[in-house]
Amino acid sequence: MKRRTFGIALAAMMAVGVPAIAADDYLKMPWDQVKAAAEADKSKGIVFYSWWGEEFWRDAAKDFEARTGIPVKVVIGDRAANISKVVAEAAQAEGTIDVLHTGGVEIKSLLDAKALYGPLKGVVPDSDKLDQTLFTTQEGFATDGRLVPVYRNQVGFLYDPEKVPNPPQTWAEFTAWLDANPGQFAFNDPSKGGSGQAFVQTALLNVLGEDGKKYAGATDVDPANTAAWAKAWEWFNANEDKFTITASNNDSIDRVNQGEVSMAAAWDDDTAVNLAKGALFKRAKLYVPQLGLPGGGDTLGIPANAPNKAGALLFVNYLTEAETQKKLNASLGSYVARTDFKGDAALIPEDQRQKNQQPWLPGPYKKLYIEQFVSEVLQK
Repeated sequence: MKRRTFGIALAAMMAVGVPAIAADDYLKMPWDQVKAAAEADKSKGIVFYSWWGEEFWRDAAKDFEARTGIPVKVVIGDRAANISKVVAEAAQAEGTIDVLHTGGVEIKSLLDAKALYGPLKGVVPDSDKLDQTLFTTQEGFATDGRLVPVYRNQVGFLYDPEKVPNPPQTWAEFTAWLDANPGQFAFNDPSKGGSGQAFVQTALLNVLGEDGKKYAGATDVDPANTAAWAKAWEWFNANEDKFTITASNNDSIDRVNQGEVSMAAAWDDDTAVNLAKGALFKRAKLYVPQLGLPGGGDTLGIPANAPNKAGALLFVNYLTEAETQKKLNASLGSYVARTDFKGDAALIPEDQRQKNQQPWLPGPYKKLYIEQFVSEVLQK
């Protein structure tokens, strides 16, 4: 996509009566002036990076361009690689990405590199209607309002009600069910997907009898907090014949669909997508047990050196508007980031989500338990 110089953009802004301002001042401007600045040079497009949901993002880009006249180039790549690109470009005066769809433990690298523009909380018009926890904390890291919630997601237990008429709720009930149904529970290799990470975290905390509070807010690993983790890996190894470990989030869902297992850890949005396309039988159920499973969501960020910050702000706002959120919920199955209404495609009731959802452990601990599970369980 061709980029014009900042000077040409300023000239275009002045031509339509928008005062020439520094890009950082967009955070202080009234929203109508941000909008006017973004639309002053309609040929100066937006580059948006994501790692999944390509069809929805491309449809959203077309709708946004039809509405504003501002073209959006959608680039789909590996999530960690996308984040690394922003971090690598952080020292440059101008980067190549305007809006970044982001999530995962790699968020820490964005924060450490001071690679994000903002704070955006309070600047995006409906900031107060978006999930406030996700607006301030992601993957256990304080984001200072620089990452805007775009959807929420939750890991639950997916099951076949014909095989599991009374799904377990507590950890004691779950382990008793495992004993009675060896090999019938699946979760994916945690290095290959988040639903497996969620189950490993839940098992870790339950085996140790912890609630996770001692890890909250950590930016580095305290070895004293992980000294007892070996007990969890011993539990997994002692019960290895009772689990089916799969290759990916979707592989777990497919194993349930094929009847190879009767219950599995699964994302709510992945489950919704598989149901919608007929890749999962309609009687399948998903719930968050009382023993707790992690949930959170993903966000949108604007790199500090984004070439088109005004346009980026406008696109971020568009993606968090009520109608766009409803379309996202219907298309991706991900739960809306907004709290002023409920998404129609909700497999998990909101009260169950709020009551039984557990926060993810901070990124450094999450990274460590993934690594230790691979080395102490998978490679044993």
